[in-house]
Amino acid sequence: MQINIKYIKATTLLVVALISFSFTYPAWEYNKRYNTIVKDSIIELFSTNKFLVKDYIKSDESFYVIKQKDLTLGYFVISQAPSKFHKFDYYIIYNSDAEIIKIEVLQYRENYGAEICSKKWLQKFNNISTNNYPEYNRQVDGISGATISVNSIKVDIYKSSNILKKTILAN
Repeated sequence: MQINIKYIKATTLLVVALISFSFTYPAWEYNKRYNTIVKDSIIELFSTNKFLVKDYIKSDESFYVIKQKDLTLGYFVISQAPSKFHKFDYYIIYNSDAEIIKIEVLQYRENYGAEICSKKWLQKFNNISTNNYPEYNRQVDGISGATISVNSIKVDIYKSSNILKKTILAN
C-alpha cells in the first residue's frame, strides 16, 4: 500500500513539473532586467514612452512590433547566439523598414570574448545592409580573442534581419 502511495506522489509531481515546464515565455517578458533595458532603449530611440509592444511573428525567434496607435515605429527581437561554451543573450531593434538601429548584448556568459559587448563595436551593425552576406560580412571587423562570438553574432543578426524582411514583405 505504501508503495502505491509513493508512486502516486511521484507521478503527481512529475505531471505538475511537466505542465509547468510546458509554458515557455520569451526571456524579455519574464526577466525584469531585460524588459527594462529593452523598453528604455525603445524610449530613447523613438523619443516616446507611449508605445505598445505586440507579438509579431513566431519562428525560431519571436519578433515584436513596436506600435504607437496604428503607426508601426519598429520591431525588436531578443535572441541568443553561441560562443565557445555557452550562449549569450542580445537584442536588436529595427526601424519600420527593418533596418538595424541598435544592438546590445544583455548577458555574456564566457570568460573570454566579452569585447563583443562594446557599444562602439556593436554600432557597426547600425544601418548595415543585410541583403548580401559576403558584403555584409566584410563591413564588420572581427575582434581578436572573440572570433567565435563575433562570427556567431554576425550570422545570427544576418538570419534574423532577413527573416524579418521576408515577413514584412509577405504582409
